[in-house]
Amino acid sequence: MAKRKYVLGQPHLLRRRGKNKFWTGWLNGREVSLGTPDRVQAQRKLDELAAQRERDEAAAERGGAEGGAPAPDPPLLSELALLYAQYCQPPRHTKKTAASYAHRISTFVEAMEEKGITRTNQVTYKVMSAYVRERSGGVSASTVNRDLTPVRAMFAFAKREGHIQQNPFKHEDFDELKLREPRPKPNALALSPQQVDIFLAKADEMSKPGYAALFRVTAGSAIRIDEARHYEAGDIDEKRGFLTITPKKNWTTKGYRYRDVPISKETAQAAFAFAKTRDTVALDDKSVWNEIQRVRHAAKLPKFSIHDLRRAWASAMHANGASIKQVSVWLGHSSVEVTERYIRVFLTGSTGHEFLPR
Repeated sequence: MAKRKYVLGQPHLLRRRGKNKFWTGWLNGREVSLGTPDRVQAQRKLDELAAQRERDEAAAERGGAEGGAPAPDPPLLSELALLYAQYCQPPRHTKKTAASYAHRISTFVEAMEEKGITRTNQVTYKVMSAYVRERSGGVSASTVNRDLTPVRAMFAFAKREGHIQQNPFKHEDFDELKLREPRPKPNALALSPQQVDIFLAKADEMSKPGYAALFRVTAGSAIRIDEARHYEAGDIDEKRGFLTITPKKNWTTKGYRYRDVPISKETAQAAFAFAKTRDTVALDDKSVWNEIQRVRHAAKLPKFSIHDLRRAWASAMHANGASIKQVSVWLGHSSVEVTERYIRVFLTGSTGHEFLPR
């Protein structure tokens, strides 16, 4: 079979991808899998798909010209939000992520309805750009970008499931909506190892044993507070020096990323202590925040949250020689890029001149 000439915009074979080396083709502005490693069969299937598309378009034109039944109204944004919220439930996402997505989508739908935009076909790139500008007036760029993620995913879901005919913004257009996030300043909300030690000592002195153990576990392993609420004593291997984060009944960690975190003997002892005492203290986010502020104020430290103990651990591991990739795995991050935002440079007396190559 002679290789066909490539024509810009027309259906054509692209490449073989995946473990089975199946061919993919370009059809209707997107890449589609053709389900075969054989080039001849792939071309035949692509031709059939293209012909079917032409027949569907012709039928749609005839229906409009002949005054056939009107096309159904595009779905309401509120209806689509409910469908997507159901789609996001475990095991698609964790409960916490699903709840976060539902909240951000609800905020988006309410903002659209205030403008009189109730259906999916009314959402355009211009509308989204205005939404981003309005949101950026009250919150940080990173928060706005996080708000956009589930909105983008919801419309992609609607297109895949056939609820809408066309995604209101293409991938490359959506990237232009994102705001530029400033790089963190050195030591911005970063705790040095010395500051962490001061905080932990003060917590041992004035906090309940459950809180003091929680702070030591977080500072010594960088596990999330939600993971601290659910690990068990059997997950602590004091001999090998690892804390294993694994799924539990009705719970899983963020992104389903399970891992072994290296810990010291002191952290292992704190982990055992916290497993015994965590039922004696309130572990909701607000209670933990208030306790940290009470302790750090007494220790005369800058304002920080329990998540900053996680960042401090990551920064110290990297400063001690661990690669960013290693730290990323231990933190349970989705990518190295996320970890890069965690790493801070500790305050030193260096001006940088000793590192100059010449």
